[in-house]
Amino acid sequence: MINRLYFFDSLEITIFLDTLEVDKVYVVCFEYISSWNLHDEDSPVITLSKPILITRNSNPRIISNFIKSQIDLACLSYNIEQIDNLNDKTETPGVLIKYREINIF
Repeated sequence: MINRLYFFDSLEITIFLDTLEVDKVYVVCFEYISSWNLHDEDSPVITLSKPILITRNSNPRIISNFIKSQIDLACLSYNIEQIDNLNDKTETPGVLIKYREINIF
């Protein structure tokens, strides 16, 4: 499954976590998208980390801080200028969340 984060703040993460099923574990990958306007499924993306495990009860503030720090590191490493145009969501960078339920027991 795929979800989009436009501002990757803790409120947006909370809304995402609320969509997850109770007592289920999910493996999640975060991908940085430089512009929603230019993005399609064949566009290059920057994977922000190795997959991580989350649940509905995960802390949204920790996830938000993790995503922000990984984006800062990626932008610094690849000399990418971060755009912050909050008036038009299609022109802003964002994060694509790819996730699926896993069975750990």
